[in-house]
Amino acid sequence: MPNRVISDYSVLVCGAGSIGMRHINNLITLGVKVSVWRNRVELAKKLEDELNLKVFLSFDEALKHADAVVIATNTNTHLDLALKAAKMGKAIFIEKPISHITKGIKELSDLVHKKKLVFEVGCQLRAHPNLIKLYQLITQADYGPLYTYRAVVGQRLENWRPGTDYRKSYSANLQQGGGALLDLIHEIDLINWLTGPITSVSAHLAQVSDQEMKSEDLVNMTLINANGAIGQVQLDMLSPEYRRGLELVYRDAILYWDYVTGILTCNKDGLLTVVDQVSDQFERNSLFLSHMSYFLDRLINPTISPLCSIEDGIAALTIAECARLSDTRGSTVNLTEVVL
Repeated sequence: MPNRVISDYSVLVCGAGSIGMRHINNLITLGVKVSVWRNRVELAKKLEDELNLKVFLSFDEALKHADAVVIATNTNTHLDLALKAAKMGKAIFIEKPISHITKGIKELSDLVHKKKLVFEVGCQLRAHPNLIKLYQLITQADYGPLYTYRAVVGQRLENWRPGTDYRKSYSANLQQGGGALLDLIHEIDLINWLTGPITSVSAHLAQVSDQEMKSEDLVNMTLINANGAIGQVQLDMLSPEYRRGLELVYRDAILYWDYVTGILTCNKDGLLTVVDQVSDQFERNSLFLSHMSYFLDRLINPTISPLCSIEDGIAALTIAECARLSDTRGSTVNLTEVVL
């Protein structure tokens, strides 16, 4: 149909947990037709009554009525759903990470490219105004070579979703794709985006806190880049206070980003300057709303480049898989050792 507008599109949201509900509400705000797939009868009826939306119990049936699919289910179910949607030629927005393992990812990638599908990975931090500015800085300014870097994120898992039992969440269960390594893969994606391709990984994974989890709550990684930089990434589900930030050390400058304050600074020639600061109106949901709006723009104009492509998602997942393999072996793992 020529000259379609946003309201012409129907988007199916798979899953109605915390992230699924966020996407549902944002899509409604953005003006598309929204439907939901949920495979539990009692929960589906409750959702249908509360939101006045069409809720499907059959994923195959739901796909027939959708132009695009948002996959926001447990990580270990992502790939199967994405493959079905891709085979039917649907545009796909898939929450990070793409899957809990790289096995089977090549089939999805081949389908996406063969059918020229619009595909976005939900790494919403790429939509953060501080990080957009940071990317512009490091691609346009000349700070000399990158020497080292550090990325950190952490917060006790029991404080993530107030009012819910963290022990029952997929985040606390390795078999469902939970754990610090995959659930906090944003930082891996950011480092791969901002510092260039990673060639090898050395990592330690552990469950060290007093929380009742069936997955690691702490990950420490050392990454080596193709450009010679060496950096660290720390992911945790145990910090008593929320923390998230980046530090990039170049020959001539050090760039710092603090998510909590929303401030990006540059230390150069002995002068620390604020390069970017979020507005008072900024809130976390702005990232999700911005990325979803970008995805919808790509439905109208598929020539727009992805904010986070399937290749980006695969790269982050491959690095994560190397980290787990490194922890198991007790040695450094090259990315070339992971065969998709």
